[in-house]
Amino acid sequence: MRHFLAGLLALGLGTAAAAQDGPVAIGTLPQGSLGYSIAAGVAQVAGAATGTMIRAVGQGGSSVYIPALNRGEIAFATSNTFESVFAIEGRGNFDGQPNPELQIAAFLQPFSVGFMVGADSDIHSLEDLKGKPFPVGYARQRLVGVMQEAIFAAAGIDDANLDGVPVANFVDGAQMLAQGSVAGVLLAPGSGVVKQTHAQRPVRFISAIETDAMAEAISQALPGAYRMRVEPNERMPEIAEPVDLVGYQYALITHAGADDDLVYSVVKALYENKPGLIEAHGSFRGFKPEDMATQVPGAVFHPGAIRFFREVGIWKE
Repeated sequence: MRHFLAGLLALGLGTAAAAQDGPVAIGTLPQGSLGYSIAAGVAQVAGAATGTMIRAVGQGGSSVYIPALNRGEIAFATSNTFESVFAIEGRGNFDGQPNPELQIAAFLQPFSVGFMVGADSDIHSLEDLKGKPFPVGYARQRLVGVMQEAIFAAAGIDDANLDGVPVANFVDGAQMLAQGSVAGVLLAPGSGVVKQTHAQRPVRFISAIETDAMAEAISQALPGAYRMRVEPNERMPEIAEPVDLVGYQYALITHAGADDDLVYSVVKALYENKPGLIEAHGSFRGFKPEDMATQVPGAVFHPGAIRFFREVGIWKE
C-alpha cells in the first residue's frame, strides 16, 4: 500500500508543487463507503470549479492515507472531528503515532453512525446484543473499533459481553450481517455499504445512544461527537423508526505544507457550490457553508482555508 501511495506521488497526485498542474488526490475510505462518496463529490465539484483534476483515492483505512497526508504525499483526505484530533495528538486509533502536520481545510457535513441489525431480528437495544456474535477487532480500520468500544463502554458493554468475530473492516462486518453470521455491525445510514446489505437482507438501525449519561461519556471519548436524532425518510429505508445515533462533523483535511492557493480555491469552490455537491451525492443536503469553519479544540485550520473564511466573514478570531 505504501508503494501505491508512492506511485501517486510520482504521478503528481497530491504534492503541493504539482497541485496546480497535475491531478490532486483525496485519500479516503474504500469505494462503497459514505466517506468515499463524500470525497468523490468534493473532487467532482472542486475539480470542475477550479479546473484542476482531483480524484478520490479509496484506501483500506485511515491508518494508510492519514500518515501519507501527514508526510505530504497526498494533498487532501477525508476524516472526522475526533479522528483528526486523534491523528494530530497521537491517541485513539493513532495511539503513539502523532501526525502533527495535519490541518483542517473545511468541515463538510454532519455524519452519523450506529448499529445496524437484521430487520427481522429480535434486537431492539444495545443490551440485546450481549452474547450475540458481533464484529470486533477491525484490524484495517482501527477507528471503527475505537468508536465501537466508546459506544459500548458508555452502555456498560465490553468485548467480554459479546461473542466476538474478528473482522478487517466494516465491509466484512456488513457482509457477515447479510449472511446472518453476525447480529449487527457499526455503520453509517445512507452509505453504499448499507444499501448493498439492505438489498441482500433487509436491515434497520437501533439507537446507539440511549441516555444523557451515555451521550456525555461518548462526547468525552470521541471529541466533538454528540447525540443525533435520525428520523425515518424515504431515502433511507434502514431507518424504520426515530433513532439516536452518534453524530459528528465530517471534514476535508490537508497538511501544513499544502499550497495555500490550492486549499483556498478548493474551499471556495465547495462554499459556493452546494447544489453541485448535492447533485454529486445526496448526503450533502446537510452541508451548511456557514459551518465550514467550525472550530474544534485540538484541530488546526490551514492558512489557505482561514484566508477564505475571513473573506466571507465566517472565521471567528
